[in-house]
This record gives sequence, structure tokens and C-alpha cells, in this order.
Amino acid sequence: MTTLTIDLEGAARMGIAEAKAHLSSIVERAEKNGEAAILERYGRPAALVVPLPRAEGVGRRARGLLAEYADEGLIGFEEGAFARAMEAKYGSPA
Repeated sequence: MTTLTIDLEGAARMGIAEAKAHLSSIVERAEKNGEAAILERYGRPAALVVPLPRAEGVGRRARGLLAEYADEGLIGFEEGAFARAMEAKYGSPA
């Protein structure tokens, strides 16, 4: 089990209406910068948004139930799959 340490003093504080309007940016800041956010109802802390620790060994694109089936060696091959399919269907670009 992983221990999570959160700096509540430095956490952003906002009302639920504001958090609802900006939820995607709050989650993005938690995910990318490790920032926590305290959501308040009637001026009192009601909820906490915190970043989850990253799992080691899991591919960057495979998530959830499919993560165990990820093959890191095929990522480069998968990235060009759409372009190859369009080339096969319509021929080479002019």
C-alpha cells in the first residue's frame, strides 16, 4: 500500500460551484502538478481532491483493466496504424 502525503496548507480552496465549473482544470493540476484542492460547502471543508500515486511498470497509455495486457514494444507500431490503414485504403498521398 502506498502512503500519500498532502500539503493541506498549500491546497487551493474553493466552493463547490466554482469547482464544478472548473473540474477538468482542477483534476489536470492534481494529475500533472500534484496539487490538492479543498472543496468547501457553506465555507466549511467538505471534500478533498488529491493526486493518485502513479503505478510503476504500467504503460503510459494502458489503463484500467487492460493495463496488464499492454505491450510496450508495440506502441510505436500502434502510433502509425491509422496512417497505414488510410494508405492501404486510398493509396499513397500525392
